[in-house]
Amino acid sequence: MTAKNVLEREMTTIIDRPMEKGHFGEFVASQVFDIKLHESAAKKGSDGVFRSGDLGGKTVNIKFYTKHDGLLDLKKKKEDGPDYYLVMTGPKEKAESSRGKTRPWVIESVFVFNAAALVRELLRRNPTKKIGVAAGVPKDLWEAAMIYPDGVSSLLSVTDVQRGLLALFAADAVG
Repeated sequence: MTAKNVLEREMTTIIDRPMEKGHFGEFVASQVFDIKLHESAAKKGSDGVFRSGDLGGKTVNIKFYTKHDGLLDLKKKKEDGPDYYLVMTGPKEKAESSRGKTRPWVIESVFVFNAAALVRELLRRNPTKKIGVAAGVPKDLWEAAMIYPDGVSSLLSVTDVQRGLLALFAADAVG
């Protein structure tokens, strides 16, 4: 455990927050997508603000999931949530037990959702839909929100430089 703890301390000095999956994902997203993270990681509703680009000035909640299982933690009310969700995921997997499995911190896909539009669409499709932690998002909405590796969504363009940075976190790049 000593080596792990040494590595965690080193990473904490880089990301300026405890070396946890969520903080790590927020740091990576902030560097790749020019996001100014809030001073406090406990700020309600969003993790930061896009500083430039297509979404400059808009708030964002950043999610980093080690698997892509179609679930997303959402806020039901606009006043409680961000303008956008930026979601980085590992490989596609079914929602099943994680017993005996590893979850490497890799990024295979990145998605951007307009928060209010996503909640409206989920409720339009199913007025009794559970909006909150681990809300199921249909496959077609995930596909429409993809910005990496395929640039399907027009909400946020990914530059060649950003594409190269994200590729550093691909499964084959990290071993």
